Amino acid sequence: MKSKLVLAVALVMIVSVTLSGVGFAKDNAGLEDAIKRVKQLFVIPEESSEFSYAARTMGDIMIWMLEWYPTKGDEGTSVSVTVDSTGDILNYNCYKYTDRDNSKLPKISRSEAKAKAEEAIEKINPGILDSLEFMEDNQGISIYDQAYYFTYVRTYNGIVVPSNKISLGIDKHTGELISYNKSWNKDVSFPSDEKILSLKEAQEAYIKNLGVRLTYNAVAEKDGVRVYAAYTPVYSSRYYIDAVTGERIKPGSSIYLTYNEAMKKGAAFSDAWAGAGDVALTPEEMAAVEEVSGLLTQKEAEKIAREFKVLGLDDTFTVESASLFKDWTVKTNYNWNFYFLKDIDESGKNYCGINVTMNAKTGEILSFHINRDREEDKAKFDKEASKKAVEEFIKEIQPEKFKETEYNKPADEEIAYPENEQPTYYEFSYIRMVDGVPFPDNGIRVGFDAVTGKIQSYSLEWYDVEFPSVKNAVELEKIYEILFKEIGLELQYIIVNENDVVYLEKSAESADKKTEAKLVYALNDDKPVRFDANTGAILDNDGKPYKEKKALEYTDISDHYAKKQIELLAEIGVGLEGPELKPDEKIKQKDFLLLISQVLNGYQYYGKSALSSDEETENLYKSLIRQGIVKEGEKNPEAYLTREESVKFVIRALGYDKVADISGIFNCTFKDKDEINPELIGYVVIAKGLKIVNGYGEYFGPKDELKRADALIIIYNYLQI
Repeated sequence: MKSKLVLAVALVMIVSVTLSGVGFAKDNAGLEDAIKRVKQLFVIPEESSEFSYAARTMGDIMIWMLEWYPTKGDEGTSVSVTVDSTGDILNYNCYKYTDRDNSKLPKISRSEAKAKAEEAIEKINPGILDSLEFMEDNQGISIYDQAYYFTYVRTYNGIVVPSNKISLGIDKHTGELISYNKSWNKDVSFPSDEKILSLKEAQEAYIKNLGVRLTYNAVAEKDGVRVYAAYTPVYSSRYYIDAVTGERIKPGSSIYLTYNEAMKKGAAFSDAWAGAGDVALTPEEMAAVEEVSGLLTQKEAEKIAREFKVLGLDDTFTVESASLFKDWTVKTNYNWNFYFLKDIDESGKNYCGINVTMNAKTGEILSFHINRDREEDKAKFDKEASKKAVEEFIKEIQPEKFKETEYNKPADEEIAYPENEQPTYYEFSYIRMVDGVPFPDNGIRVGFDAVTGKIQSYSLEWYDVEFPSVKNAVELEKIYEILFKEIGLELQYIIVNENDVVYLEKSAESADKKTEAKLVYALNDDKPVRFDANTGAILDNDGKPYKEKKALEYTDISDHYAKKQIELLAEIGVGLEGPELKPDEKIKQKDFLLLISQVLNGYQYYGKSALSSDEETENLYKSLIRQGIVKEGEKNPEAYLTREESVKFVIRALGYDKVADISGIFNCTFKDKDEINPELIGYVVIAKGLKIVNGYGEYFGPKDELKRADALIIIYNYLQI
């Protein structure tokens, strides 16, 4: 089963194309060449004797997907490779069915793994390294990762081509290549970079044609919605500045939606934007909530939905499902959700399903989506007529809220359609304005069927929250200074025929066009483009100060006896906050327990080199108490840790504490054993036997306070077991 999943992954990573009758019989030579090419580059283990293949075409190129997997199921090695008829390796995955515990220290360093990655690239693509640029990743790897991962991006004349890259995984224990993926456009036409805008001109063009604006932004938190003010990009999608003309451009073609695609897209935005909750209540809980909160009963809510004219819910519609749930954003709100289904006739036609969500207290319709059959697909309404009908509908059901919105005109609204072909579906978005400041997270969205002339979907998001003042907001000019200094524009080649929107079937003529690159200025994507309205500081997506994640590096360990252990742990994200480690200072209990959590609960605490709040500290202790590593009453976050206490926590983390607690069976050879807490004798003896601690010659120093460097040595030794 696992081997099939490997092949599935390989298939997903290949560009999807239509396979028009692959003639396998006449392509035996192509398959043979593909197999030989793979075996020239990769070792196929002998136990991987089962073989399967599949094929696709991309224009004139045949793409072979080959897989070797073991005959004994989950024993041995599975290898999957994707290779095209030019001999280009597009994908390689090697999976070994072993019981090896990856949560151990790497056998090779990241720098050694990087060298092996480049050897693999050169072997598979001789000479290509000169046209690649290594993408620095300062976040290291998790303790539980099997491999080091590296990405190299394509360059042309020193300018990056972000969509073309090679990514690899090198096993951190064996140094073997375990994954390889190449995304690459062949036969690309690259324009010259001789006549392009200067950086200053590009910045001016960005301000004019893209830009940032002051907005209110919402974050869902435990107690509800928090709103903050920030400067954010005017266009949320990925837009660029043409490096020659300075115009705003977006890669890909803006081609209109087909009806079926629009129906799917409309359903997706309706469900997502309405904020439908996922906390369902039992009938007993529903009755209790209705009783104490004065919510609408199911019958009352259904009546409101049926009286909402645009839905057309006559007696032929029945309620297929109804649920009451808590709003996932505004925690104090409850919503009703209904799914109505129309009885279909004997021919199976006239299907119609309607999903409706409303506020369970006020009865306000929050969203709906209508999915119905129709007899024809020719549009009768153009964009202007559709927009007019939509606005008349909104004015009728939400006249006051509509006054507080502004039409969200898409950047690429003016698009050319093929002759005699018009879109059959439109979506219109109206953003909420608060004292002249846009609030993109709130507003009204409506989907319109341009064939039937009917409203197809509707979604209202409108929070009753307090908005922070923006009277002292930083001047926009200052924000641009910060943007260009801290984030900046860079030259890139983008592939312009990569469609990034839903589109009609391409014509054969367009499919045969040569791939073209376009030279653009783009914002660096290393940091978020979001700035605090009052300070100009860069914010993360939660509206909190952005903290750049960097690999752990220390400036004060160059001559330290624990340098090797500290640096190796830092490579896998285990350590304490820098840049100064202060290795010979005493360590606090909470910091030592954080180190244990980094290796014991790596995914939860990976990258967490310090506890920045009382809440984080409390959550750490709750987790460790739940796991039995810390006992109730032992919690003392700010206290300095003794050596015997550190051993106690480590042995518990290993799960050996039940043995360590047995009294009278341990022979402790340390000369200061009488100073060790009698209850911890077993812990110290086991720790010494496992070489977690060595002591100071014949002495252990149980009551000595542990140094920060020695704490890391203990964690290093713990990972050697």
